[in-house]
Amino acid sequence: MMNEFSGKRILFISPKFFGYEEEIKMKLESLGSVVDFYDERPKNDFLTKALIRVNRNLLARRNANYYNEIIAKTKNRDYDAVFIIRGEVISKNNIRKLKEFHKKAKFILYMWDAFNYSPHSKKIKDMFDLVYTFDREDAQTYSELKFRPLFYIDDYRELAATKRKKDIDVLFVGTVHTDRFTILKKIEEQLIDNGLNYHFYKYYPSKLLFHIKRFFNKDLRMFGEKELQFKGLPKNEVLELFSRAKVIIDIERPKQNGLTIRTIEVFGAKQKLITTNSSIRNYDIYHPENINVIDREHPMISLDFIRNHFKEVPKEIYDKYSIDSWLFEIFEIPHRQMETKQLLLIN
Repeated sequence: MMNEFSGKRILFISPKFFGYEEEIKMKLESLGSVVDFYDERPKNDFLTKALIRVNRNLLARRNANYYNEIIAKTKNRDYDAVFIIRGEVISKNNIRKLKEFHKKAKFILYMWDAFNYSPHSKKIKDMFDLVYTFDREDAQTYSELKFRPLFYIDDYRELAATKRKKDIDVLFVGTVHTDRFTILKKIEEQLIDNGLNYHFYKYYPSKLLFHIKRFFNKDLRMFGEKELQFKGLPKNEVLELFSRAKVIIDIERPKQNGLTIRTIEVFGAKQKLITTNSSIRNYDIYHPENINVIDREHPMISLDFIRNHFKEVPKEIYDKYSIDSWLFEIFEIPHRQMETKQLLLIN
């Protein structure tokens, strides 16, 4: 069935983040769009990421040349939309140039980080027609921001429909940063004391950075190199672990209010969640039988919560967090058509 994505040409610029950018591109294409994707960074190596975070001006010329190449390659493609996630690298001048060549395009910015972690994005947000954030506090602070939580991809909907023996009581798969080190250690001790079976895949992006930071971060000294993984886990392996787990842990960044994509994926897989993000109680996905909120400083694990079964959620709430619904809302597709698309997916 035709929808408003059919035949649309979209320029999509996003960080590369565990393959989610590819999932978004593929979904847009499955809906009928023609998508040109570019990484928001000129390179994805550790040094480039670090320099952008420390001071993006250190790479100003390199970034400008990179975006000038994108603009030159795409200037004659007559886009219907320019869709940017995060916008940590692109300059105001780059955006102006894109607008000159694509006058009919709707410019959309989506923030899957809080402005605390991406201050440059705050400077460019006024240049977009639509600006969305996953962070409720940012949406309340800036009236032009629309609040829209993240999504789960179709794989997690499919996982929810499968039945498999649960041989992992508690699972964590994620990057270890900030105070995640300390929190995971405290949880681990409780799981061992209670004889529970757990699997923690503790990823760190750079072995060199790990050894450097250990000198300055007392939390990191709690971990030995052998406890960490320096290679990201492929999606199929993450899904395999999800299928075996009774409960999954997620720990948001300390200054982050929005729900992580891992939180939404656990919901999509219809599995139980242990989280430090107390703001989840304000979301329609929250149910105390499915989500156990723990304190960051004193994380206490409930054995009853681990033993109990997942409580089914209303279908309209479940569908709301799918990647389809996320895209239809961000691109302002009328609600009637969004419902039609969802019915096609279910049937």
